[in-house]
Amino acid sequence: MPYPIHQRVLTVHLHNGHWYLRPVEAPDVLGPVDYGWLRYHLYPDSFTFGEGLLAGSRIPGSRRLVFCAWSPQWESFYVSSMGGAAYTFHGIGVNYIALRGRAPEPSVLLLNHTDGEIHVRLEPVNIDPIWNGYADPDGRPLLGFFALQQALYDRYASEYQPDGVRIFAVGPAARYTREGAIGSSPIRKERFAPVEDWAGRGGLGSRLLQYHNIVGCVFGGEWEDPDLRDSKEIDSYFLEHFGKRTIQADLALTTKYRYAPEFETGGTFGVNMRTLDMRIMSFNYQSIYAANDERLRQHQDFILKHYLHQFNEETIKPKQQQHCGEPCAVACKKIKDHYKKDYEPYHALGPQIGVFDQRAAETINHYADAMGFDAIQLGGTVAWIMELIAEGLIPPEDFGLPPASDLRFGFTADVASFDLVTDSRRNADYAASIVNMILFAPEGAAFREGIRGAAHILDQRYDIDSLNRAVYLANGDQGCMVPNQYWTPGMFSPMPLMGKYYVFYDIDFMPPRELGRKNVERMTYELFNDNTGICRFHRKWAESITDEILEAHYGLDTDYKTHQFRLCKAIFDHESPKSEPWESERVADLILGFLEYWEHNGLKDPELEQWLNRFREDKKQAARDFWDEIRLGIADGFAAGADAIPDMLTPGQAGTLDNTRAQ
Repeated sequence: MPYPIHQRVLTVHLHNGHWYLRPVEAPDVLGPVDYGWLRYHLYPDSFTFGEGLLAGSRIPGSRRLVFCAWSPQWESFYVSSMGGAAYTFHGIGVNYIALRGRAPEPSVLLLNHTDGEIHVRLEPVNIDPIWNGYADPDGRPLLGFFALQQALYDRYASEYQPDGVRIFAVGPAARYTREGAIGSSPIRKERFAPVEDWAGRGGLGSRLLQYHNIVGCVFGGEWEDPDLRDSKEIDSYFLEHFGKRTIQADLALTTKYRYAPEFETGGTFGVNMRTLDMRIMSFNYQSIYAANDERLRQHQDFILKHYLHQFNEETIKPKQQQHCGEPCAVACKKIKDHYKKDYEPYHALGPQIGVFDQRAAETINHYADAMGFDAIQLGGTVAWIMELIAEGLIPPEDFGLPPASDLRFGFTADVASFDLVTDSRRNADYAASIVNMILFAPEGAAFREGIRGAAHILDQRYDIDSLNRAVYLANGDQGCMVPNQYWTPGMFSPMPLMGKYYVFYDIDFMPPRELGRKNVERMTYELFNDNTGICRFHRKWAESITDEILEAHYGLDTDYKTHQFRLCKAIFDHESPKSEPWESERVADLILGFLEYWEHNGLKDPELEQWLNRFREDKKQAARDFWDEIRLGIADGFAAGADAIPDMLTPGQAGTLDNTRAQ
C-alpha cells in the first residue's frame, strides 16, 4: 500500500549547526511518539519533538507539542508534552524535529518559515546572568525560566510575525539536577500569558541542556496547511458518534475542566481538592497513618474551608481562566494574577509540604517553576527532606538550612495548633531554602542525584533509615519518579513509563493482576492522545473517534488501536526489565492504606480480605507479592493482544475516569 501521509522531519546536527529536511518514509510512524521511538532505536542520543497529524485541523485540543528522549530522571525512554505549543509549531511546515549531538556552547535553536523557506540556526546564549535576573516589559523582575523566556523573546521575536512565535526554555534545575522541565508560555498581544505549560515529567529539560547544550527554542512560521480545515468533515465524525457538532460535543465532554456544577468548582485543582475526603495525602504522606476521621477533618478544615475556598473565591467565581495557547473553549487554565493553579503542583508543593494557603502555595510553586523543576518530583523531594529535619534525623546546619524550629511540619488536623496562613508561610519559606540548597549549595550535591540516590548517601552518613520515609518509583540503577498525586495502586504500577497517566488509576479496588491488565488498556488509549498530540482533557471523545478520523481522512488501512498497542508493547518489551520493586516501606503503607480504605467503606470482596490479611501478617512480603501480581497482569495484557482491549464506542465508554479525578 502506498504510504498515504506526507510527513517531514528536520534533523539538526548541533555540533556544527548543519541541518536537513527529509520525508518520513516509515509507514509505522503515525505520530510524534512513533517517530521518537523510531529515532531512539536508530540513534539513542536523539532528542525529538513534534506535532500530531491533527495539529493543522480545527479540532480543539489537538495541538500539544510532544517531546521524546532518554530520561535521566527515569533512566528509560520517555514521553512528555506541553499544551498548545504545536499551534505555533505547525507554522514551521514540518512534523518533527530531531536533534543530534551537542552544541559547542549553551545555545538557543531558532526555527522559522518565511518567504517560502525554512530557516534554522543556533545562537549562543550566556544563560547565567539572565537566569539571575531579567525584567519583563512592565519592569517586573523575572528569574530562571521566566527570565530566559523573556530574554529570548526580546532578542528574536522581531524575526517572526507578531504573536506568531512561541518559545520553550529551561531553568537552573536543567543544569544542576536530573529533574529539569521544559516550559513554555503562550504569547498574546506581545506579552507572555500567565498560563505557562510544561513538558514537566521525566527530566527532559535536563537532557536537553546537559547532553545537547540547548537552553531553549524559538519557533514559528508562515506555512499554512489546507489539510483537515473543512469544518463539515470534522463535524461529521462528532455528529455520528455524539449527536453534536465538534465544539458542542467537546464542551459537553470536558465539563470538569471548566466548571463542575455538582462541586461548585472547576479545573484539576478544584475538582480534585473537592473530592479528596479521607484520601488526602499531606506532610510527606504522613496523613496515611492518621485515623479516618482525622483525615476527613483535615480535608474539611484545611482544604474545603480554606485552601479550596480561596481558589473558588479568587479564581472560579470571577472566571479567571484561559486556554493553553491554541483556540479551545475549555479554558482549563485557572489563574489568579500571574499564578496558574493546577492540582498536582499545588498538592505536591502544597499539603505534602505542609502548605494549605494560596498565598504561600503561589510563592513556592512559582519559584519552583522559575527554577525549571518538575514540580511533582520537587514536592516529593522537599517534603521528604522536611520530614527528616523535623524528626531530627538529619541536622539542617549540615546543609546550610535554617533550624528545625523554623518548620511546622507533621500531620495535624487541628487548626488551633496549625495556623493555616502563618504556618503555611513558614513551610513555604523553608521549602524555598531547600530548593536553593539543592540547586546552588555544595551541601546539596547528594540531593541533586534524586531521592533514591540521596537516601542511600544519607543513610550511610547518619546511620538512619531515610529511604523508608521516601515515596518514589524505582527504575534502572538510579531512576526515580515521585508518583502522581493520587492514592491508588495504579499510580505505583511497574509500567515502563511512570509519572504519566499510562495506568488505570480509578479509586475502586481491583485485584492487582486485573489492575495490571487494565494498565495495558489505559496505556494504549493514552497513546491515542500523546501520539496524536491531543490533550488528554479531551480524551472522552478522543479515545472514541481519533482512530476513525485518521483512518477515514488519510485512507489508512491499519487498525489504529492495534497500532498503538504494538507501540506500547514495544516500549514495554524494551524498557520494562529496568522496573524495580518498591524499595520504601512507606509505599507499602500506602498500598495497605488503600486496601483499608475499602475495608472501612464496607466492601465485601474475597481478594480484598485476602490481601489485607497478607499485608497484616507480613507487610514487606505482601507488598512484593502485590507488585509482582501487577507485573504479571501487565504481561498478561500484552500477551492477550490488541483484540482483548475493548473498543471505545460511546461517551460512556470513552475513558475510565469519573468526577473524582480531574486529571
